[in-house]
Amino acid sequence: MRRNSYRIVLGLLLAVLLVAPGMANAQSSSLLYGSSRNPQETMTNPAFFPRNSSGYLSLPTVSLGFNSPLAYSSIFHYDSTDDKTHINLNNMLDTMANGEKLRLGVGVLPIGLGLNFNKFFITLSSQAKVDVRFGLPSGIVTFLNEGNYGHTGDDAIELLNGDLISARVYGEAALGFGYRINDRLTVGARVKLLAGLLDLSNGGSSMTLVTAPDYSSMTANLNLNLNYAGLMSINYDSVSGKTNMDFNVGMPKSLGFNFDLGARYATDLFEVSGSILDLGPGIHWKDNIRKVVSAHENNSFTFSGVDVSTYLQGGTLDSTFTQMLLDSLKALTDYKVIDDGSGDYWTSIPTKVNLGGMFHPTSWASVGLMFHGEFERGLVKVGDVFKTKTVAFYSRTSLVARVGYKDWIEFVASASVISNKNNWDWFNPGLGLTLTPMRTLQIYVFLDYISNIYLVDAKNINLSLGINLLFGKSNKR
Repeated sequence: MRRNSYRIVLGLLLAVLLVAPGMANAQSSSLLYGSSRNPQETMTNPAFFPRNSSGYLSLPTVSLGFNSPLAYSSIFHYDSTDDKTHINLNNMLDTMANGEKLRLGVGVLPIGLGLNFNKFFITLSSQAKVDVRFGLPSGIVTFLNEGNYGHTGDDAIELLNGDLISARVYGEAALGFGYRINDRLTVGARVKLLAGLLDLSNGGSSMTLVTAPDYSSMTANLNLNLNYAGLMSINYDSVSGKTNMDFNVGMPKSLGFNFDLGARYATDLFEVSGSILDLGPGIHWKDNIRKVVSAHENNSFTFSGVDVSTYLQGGTLDSTFTQMLLDSLKALTDYKVIDDGSGDYWTSIPTKVNLGGMFHPTSWASVGLMFHGEFERGLVKVGDVFKTKTVAFYSRTSLVARVGYKDWIEFVASASVISNKNNWDWFNPGLGLTLTPMRTLQIYVFLDYISNIYLVDAKNINLSLGINLLFGKSNKR
C-alpha cells in the first residue's frame, strides 16, 4: 500500500467530520415541539398547523447538535494534591461498557413553504443532512487499563467491533399534508424522497488481541470490512498500489423514501399529540458500490518480545529488526478497495417517535411533557428491507413550559432526561426565543439538551436557528 492511499481514506473521513458538527436536528427538539408561535413545529409533527399565520416561507435554517456518552470530566480528572490532570480509565471503561455511540450530524433546510387553507394545509421542504456515528468499544480501554494480564487463550480482548463507524450524507425533499377533521382533531402525513450522496457503513470490522496461555506471545487479528457507496467513485489499482477517487456529477441513483405520520387533539385547556417520523425503508444505495477490506487474507501480527542482547548493536537497536517490526505492523493495517459483486444495499434512517401533552391555564402560558424516542436500525440487503432490527434506542423526556405575548414574542424552556442506551443524564435544560416583529419577519433560536454550561464538558447539546416570513393570519390555536 502506498502512503497516499491512507491519506485518501483519512481525508474522506475528515471531510465528513468537518461538515458534521452536530447530530440532533430540529426534528428532535423539545423546544420546537412545545412552541405555538413557530411554524417549524410542523417538522416535528405533520399534524401541527401553522397557528398564527395562513402561510409561511422558511429561509435557510440550521440545526446542530452533539451526543456522546463521554465528556471531558469522564476522561480527565484534576488532582489538587499533586496539581496534575490524570486520565480516569476506570470511569471511561464504566461509561463505555454498554456500547454507547458518539453521534454527530447536521441538518440544513435551504427553503420551506407552508400554506394554511383552514380545513387543510400543505408543506413543501428540502433539506441536506449528515449523520455520523462512532462506536466506542470498551476493549480499547480494558487493554489500556488492565493490559493483557488475565486475557489469555480464548479470552481475547476485542479492540474494535462492527460498530466502528457509520457515516451518511443525503438530501431530502418532502411534501406534507394536514387535515382538520373538526375544531379539536387534526391529522397529518408527509412523504419524503431521499437522495443518497455518500455512505460508509459497518460491514463487520473487528480487531482482537489474543495472548498465549503461557504469555509467550501476543497476536493481533484485524478484519477491516466497510461498505461504501456514493457519488464519489473509489478504485484501487493493484498494480500501482494506488487508490484513485473521482467525483461523479449528476443525479444520484441511490434513492429512497420515508413517511411521517401525526395527530393532534386540542381544546382551550389542554392538548395531546403524537408523531412517527422517518418510517420506511430509507435509502437504496446503488452508486459506486465498494467494500473497504483488509489487504491480506490471514491478517494477523504476532509479537513474541525482543531479545535485547541479540538486536542491540553498538548501544542502539538494530535497524533491520525495527524495520521488520514496522513492516509487519504496516501489513496488518493495509487495506484495499474492491468491487466484490455483493451489489446494492439499504440503510435506514433512524425512526423517531414524539409524544406530547400540554396544559393551557391561560391564553399566554402553557406547561406540559414531551417524549422523544429514536430507533437506530442496521444495514440490510435488498429483499430484507422491512426486516431490519433495532440495534440501539435513545430517548429524551422533557418538561416544557412556554410564555408568549400575542404573536410577537415567545419564550420556551425545558428540562430533559436523556437516555443513550443504558447511560442516563438526568438534567439537561433548554431555552428558546421566537421573535416576530410586525407579525411578518420571524427570528428564532433554540438551545436544547444542554448537559453542561461549560461546552467542553457537555455530553449533549442541540442548537436550532433560522428565519421565517409569515403572511396572513390564522385564529386557530
